[in-house]
Amino acid sequence: MFKKVKILVFLMLVWPCLAWGMEFQPIGFEPLSMGGAGVASARGSFATYYNPALLGIHRYGTQISISAGVGIREVNLVDHIDKLADVGIESTIDEAIQYIEDNGLAVIGTGLSPELQDKFKTITSELRAIGTKNGLQLMPTASAGVQIGNFGFGVFGLSEGTAHAVIDPDHLDIIVKAEVTVNGTTQPIYVKYDEEQNQLSLSDLQQYQASSLEYAIDNGLTYLKLTGLAYFEIPVAYAHHIKTQLGDVYLGGAVKLMPGVTFDGQIKVDTESGDISSELKDADKRDTSWGVDLGILYQPRFVKGLSIGLVGKNLNTPEFDTATGDTYKVDPQFRLGLAYDFSAFTFALDADLTQNDTFIPDYKAQYVGGGVNFHPFSWLNVRAGAMQNIAESDEGLILTGGLAFGLKWFQLDLAAQVSTKSGEFSGTSVPRYTRIQLSLVSKWF
Repeated sequence: MFKKVKILVFLMLVWPCLAWGMEFQPIGFEPLSMGGAGVASARGSFATYYNPALLGIHRYGTQISISAGVGIREVNLVDHIDKLADVGIESTIDEAIQYIEDNGLAVIGTGLSPELQDKFKTITSELRAIGTKNGLQLMPTASAGVQIGNFGFGVFGLSEGTAHAVIDPDHLDIIVKAEVTVNGTTQPIYVKYDEEQNQLSLSDLQQYQASSLEYAIDNGLTYLKLTGLAYFEIPVAYAHHIKTQLGDVYLGGAVKLMPGVTFDGQIKVDTESGDISSELKDADKRDTSWGVDLGILYQPRFVKGLSIGLVGKNLNTPEFDTATGDTYKVDPQFRLGLAYDFSAFTFALDADLTQNDTFIPDYKAQYVGGGVNFHPFSWLNVRAGAMQNIAESDEGLILTGGLAFGLKWFQLDLAAQVSTKSGEFSGTSVPRYTRIQLSLVSKWF
């Protein structure tokens, strides 16, 4: 039996070399507030999600939890697109075209009004300020978990809805197509605007197609790309206990149905950030997949209170079709965890073993984090921790915390995460990464 355990551990360690994974989302009320750590400590109703092997060391005969939360990640996008929305790219271009068409060729060599000049300066500067790595991610969650003895069930709702700007850097010149009347005949002309000199000059079709912002917007070269995946994990999980001379080993597995919705579309680059979530509704497709999770937990006999966990999620690479005919793959995720119980304290640490993909292009997620849970009474626990994405530097250190209080069979739990690095939104400094979750927990026997 111990030989089989070693084979399982070997497969889970080498598999990360073969595939990349989607981001491992922290959704359990205790792990979320302890730096995301739960692979060796998330006993009870969220063990099925974090590591099914933890079902073998439950504190209570039955635990039920219901939770809802939301996470937000912003990378160099929101402030820029909201400024563009305030100005209005297409309406500003239309104003310039209307001015040219009203005055004909007489505008050549002249400039635009100070108001239009300022608008075009804002448009070009904001578009240039948006780097290739940008995005706004909305990550709502809703879950219900049940642990009965060594069995686990639940409905764990996960989602990543993302908007990122695709900016063609070769098409940022203000060159517009207008129609003017010359000698009684209406004909198209191309006019270039130099915002620094505030001067209009004649251009041509070739230059318009090669570098015009208007051409890029009309032909889908510059836009906001909407992508995302929302799905439920509906698992049946079980853990088995094996006693060895070196300590206790717990093996766990889960098979889960995964109904989901994919999002794939594009909208205007000056769409307000507050309107993005409603636009996602028009780019969705429903599909259903399934997944397999395996976990192992080891408690050495020579160090009382220590737990070492390893989990592999979505080992079969579930797939979802999109509205545009593409396929989203949920690649395997692998995470290692440590936990140590000492009196009324539990210390925990988790680390992603791979760089996992997100829906923000070229933006990776690989978190290391940990925390402490102080649980002096059955009706109270206080948690704190920190975590960091070691694959990216935009978020900085993420601080976490949580509080649970109430009777054992009915507790209210609040958990939150907030990054130390911030961006700007409507002139106000806001965290780059935030997550909050409210849970109701009931423990029996």
